[in-house]
Amino acid sequence: MATNVLKIENYEVNSSVVKNVEIEASIFRQSVLNGINEFKKVNKFHPITAAGSRAWSEIVATFRELVVTQDANWKSEHMCGMPILVNSQLLTTIIITSGDKNTGMQNATPRTKNEKGQVTKNIVGQNYSLFEEPNEIVSSFTAIDPHQTWVFLYYLDKEAKEVRFELSLPLGTSLSGSSGKIKISDWKTRVIFPSVPFSGDDIDVVDTSFTDDSDFFEVIKKK
Repeated sequence: MATNVLKIENYEVNSSVVKNVEIEASIFRQSVLNGINEFKKVNKFHPITAAGSRAWSEIVATFRELVVTQDANWKSEHMCGMPILVNSQLLTTIIITSGDKNTGMQNATPRTKNEKGQVTKNIVGQNYSLFEEPNEIVSSFTAIDPHQTWVFLYYLDKEAKEVRFELSLPLGTSLSGSSGKIKISDWKTRVIFPSVPFSGDDIDVVDTSFTDDSDFFEVIKKK
């Protein structure tokens, strides 16, 4: 039986199109730059989660707008409140989330920064059917559709003064904490982009952690 081997690709800024998803490489960079601008607008009077949440919101908005403008086959949608991009012709879905310090590092394995709920778990699970070596864990996932789901990961590293980002194809998840939440922690393919310089020395925030997708929240329905 064949074994899945991690594939790592490195893209330069001047690369025209990321072939896996047929999106211009410059769009990923511009989305990160816009997110940095939002991050820098936060001061000590904002909630402690404001910097991260505003950066994520702007990255999501910029990325989805530019992608849809570039190619009308991409649609900006929400899955149970989670913002996603869907291309029915390519059978591809993209989600956007923050990663940990290993994001964008070729010799380390990244994980999503924040714990995710059932929506993310199901999305990752549908990728199993696309590879040659599915295993018993597949049965714990519920397939949403036949799409291949990629994750646009980014990490703002204040010590290194840079933002690292990548577009990666998840293969597995791991439990995080005692609440049954999961983190994406295993990858089939990682497309790593050059980092973007960033100086956060002038930003006075206590904590830049934040919740960046709605499946972390409980949806309350009106009776």
